[in-house]
Amino acid sequence: MSNKSSRKSAGKVAVLAMLLALVIIFICVPVSISGISLAMCLVPILISALVQSFGITAILTLIMAIGLWASAFVSASPVAAIFRNPLVGIVPRLAVGLVAYGLYHGLLRLASSYLNGYDAVKPGDAEYKQAKSKAYAMRAGFAIAACLLGTLSNTLLVSLNIWLCYIVGNMPIDSNLPMAFFEGAVVINAVIEAVAFTVLVPPIAAAIDKAGYGIKSKRKLKRAPVDKELGDIDNCRNEDTPCLEDRAVNEIEGNNNR
Repeated sequence: MSNKSSRKSAGKVAVLAMLLALVIIFICVPVSISGISLAMCLVPILISALVQSFGITAILTLIMAIGLWASAFVSASPVAAIFRNPLVGIVPRLAVGLVAYGLYHGLLRLASSYLNGYDAVKPGDAEYKQAKSKAYAMRAGFAIAACLLGTLSNTLLVSLNIWLCYIVGNMPIDSNLPMAFFEGAVVINAVIEAVAFTVLVPPIAAAIDKAGYGIKSKRKLKRAPVDKELGDIDNCRNEDTPCLEDRAVNEIEGNNNR
């Protein structure tokens, strides 16, 4: 294995370790702004959904969901009581990574023909800059949509499960605060998180992917097959390597000279 490939592999492991560390840190050290607690552990989950495999994203999402649910039992936050219910504290958070991953990679698959066409343009061509700009804009748009809907999926499922469990099901809750307070806190958090994470995550994921430390999902065009003896068929006319026809002619002339 070459030094370059070894560095790439080490970089991918380092990125994975960094994402796992961030999940654990944000679970243990909640981030609050003006009394509003932000689920910053969604950031590494969304990054993983954009640059890592489905298995890695699912594992990180599961760790995040269970960790946040467990932290609700020792948290002093006024909304912690509602998240001690697994239907509110675990299930909605499992949707974040799965929704973001499925949406982003699904959109890439649907637009693969366009992206492959843009990626096939070679440096130096007149349309190179325009094609690269279109490909970058398309992938950035998909990443923004994935982060936005991944974050909102958590909010929608939390609100839905609160309504089903505590309003329709009339389940008891270990808090004297009215249900409207919990709903209001969830909505405020959702707006802040959706805006912040949609702006923050896509550039970080793009930088990781550009550095080669992510698992790229875009499909590359298959190049024309290359004969090791005859050379590249597409470029043989411009190089010293003989083409199939030239090789045949040379062999005939050699036989005649004999």
